[in-house]
Amino acid sequence: MKKICSAAILLAAFASAHAENFTFAYTFGDSQAITGSLSGHLNGDLVENVSNVHINFNGTDFTGALTGASWDASTHNWNSAAGAVVSTVAGKNNFIFADANPQTNYNDVSNYFFFVTSSDAQIGNQAYALNCNGNCTDAAFDQPTNNISWSLVAAPVPEPSSAAMLIAGLGVAGVIARRRRQA
Repeated sequence: MKKICSAAILLAAFASAHAENFTFAYTFGDSQAITGSLSGHLNGDLVENVSNVHINFNGTDFTGALTGASWDASTHNWNSAAGAVVSTVAGKNNFIFADANPQTNYNDVSNYFFFVTSSDAQIGNQAYALNCNGNCTDAAFDQPTNNISWSLVAAPVPEPSSAAMLIAGLGVAGVIARRRRQA
């Protein structure tokens, strides 16, 4: 029974969930560019549980923690409870990332990027970015969105060094050999 419990604990440690890291980029029709990174879980072509968002607009980072939301066509407003809908397919994007909650504190938002594909005539298909780190003149707008210029890809995962893997493997082999001798 002790061995079964130990094996279950070991297996559970290896099965722990972790977020994937992604990089994204969008180039507006006037050549201004948004780049950034985020964490989440890729499910099909949608990224779920989006967090840890960082955005750079024309070489300037957005400041502060960024809040994500999606456009709600029924209320004609941002819905922060629903979260951001981010996809590898540009036509499925429906998100805003802002430095304040766009649904409840819209007047406090000074840095934001949204990319919405909606049947709602009030917003339609558009991308907009504004960075007020200074004078609020850094803005870009596309309507309709330039879907070809959107990219969202998994960030490369660094490989552990060969020496570290060898040492870890030898350590595990040593522990197993010692336990066999004791048994």
